Amino acid sequence: MSIGKYLTNMGVIGALIGAIGTARQTQQMPKDWRRYIVWVIWAAGLALAIAGVAKQADDERHEEELQELDRQQREAAKALKAQRKG
Repeated sequence: MSIGKYLTNMGVIGALIGAIGTARQTQQMPKDWRRYIVWVIWAAGLALAIAGVAKQADDERHEEELQELDRQQREAAKALKAQRKG
């Protein structure tokens, strides 16, 4: 698991940059529970971006499996059609 794929992903970069806006927003807020809710929401967005990068390899592998299955089904249909003709 390489950290480079996380640091170069635009979703993760955007979420990290979002911390600047969140910090600016919370500076002007009263020091109560709402400030913590804003930071929790920002952290949830960052976690979703990181999880998306982590699952990207699984998604690509699944897509390859679906393409292979589709190819096998087309070949089987073609062989069945040839068998019925001949």
